[in-house]
Amino acid sequence: MKTKEPELNSVEPVLEEKNLRREWLRLANTASAGAILFLLTGSTKKLYGQSLGGDLGILSAALYLEQEAVAAYQAGAESKLLSPGVLKTAVAFQSDHKYHRDGISGVLKSLGVEPKGPEKKYDFGSLHSEKDILRLARDREHGAVLAYGTLASNILTNAVLNFGANVLVDEVRHRTILNAALGIPNY
Repeated sequence: MKTKEPELNSVEPVLEEKNLRREWLRLANTASAGAILFLLTGSTKKLYGQSLGGDLGILSAALYLEQEAVAAYQAGAESKLLSPGVLKTAVAFQSDHKYHRDGISGVLKSLGVEPKGPEKKYDFGSLHSEKDILRLARDREHGAVLAYGTLASNILTNAVLNFGANVLVDEVRHRTILNAALGIPNY
C-alpha cells in the first residue's frame, strides 16, 4: 500500500507522531529488557529505576492509544458500512475506550500533568467494507493488548497499575470478540 505524502502544513504533526511512536518503542524495549532482568534477578529497579516520571511516560503513551481507538471506532460508525449488530458492538467498545481515556486523563491531571488532546486527524487507510473496519479495530485492540501487557511491569504507582490491569482486561475482551468475528483463532 502506498503511503500518503504529508501535506506541507502537516509536517509538524507527523514529526510529533513519529516522536511519540519512537518514545513508545523505547518504553516497550525497556519493558522487554525489564521483563528479562526480572526473570533473571527478581527485580527491574536496576534497569529502569522505576519512577513517577516513568509512569507519566507510560500514561501519556496509553492516552494516545485510547484517543486513537476512540477515533477508529468513530470512523467505523460514521462509515455507514457496519451492520446493526456490529455497529452496536463498536459503539460499546468505543464507550470503553472513552472511559479509559478519561481515566488516564484524570490520573495525569491528579499528578499535575495536563493531558495532551487527540490528534486532529488519524489516517486509518481505506475503509470500503465492514471487514476492513473490523480489521482496523482488531489491529488497534491487538496493539493495545501488547502495549498494556508489556508496559505493566514498569508501572510504579499501584493505582496506575490497577487501572492498567482493568484496561488490559477490556482490551483482551475486545480483541477476542473481533478475532472471532474475523475468524482468527484466539489461542
